[in-house]
Amino acid sequence: MKLEDIILAHAKYKLSLRNFVEKCSELEIPEGDLLFWLQEQARELSHLRSFRILQREHEAFVNYVSAVLTLVAEGQRAQAQELMSSEMFVLISEEIVTTVSLLERELNRKTH
Repeated sequence: MKLEDIILAHAKYKLSLRNFVEKCSELEIPEGDLLFWLQEQARELSHLRSFRILQREHEAFVNYVSAVLTLVAEGQRAQAQELMSSEMFVLISEEIVTTVSLLERELNRKTH
């Protein structure tokens, strides 16, 4: 799987989460989800600094998603929307995309 596919899957997941919160649609986990990819690649890539950073960033993202899902389960959709719009949630997501790009560059340096 290409790392750009992971960035796309991350964007699709965020859109699915937003639709779940705002429109009560089904929450879909796209193929190539970052969580599954991180688990699959941990043994091979954990020696890379950018991979370890990505793992920490993804953990922070998952914590925010968990909080969003808890709010929805409690019937607090407006608060869930606010959390998803928060600067920190947006920043964590942007950091994930940036770190995936850094990881890709680091992997390309190792293979060339």
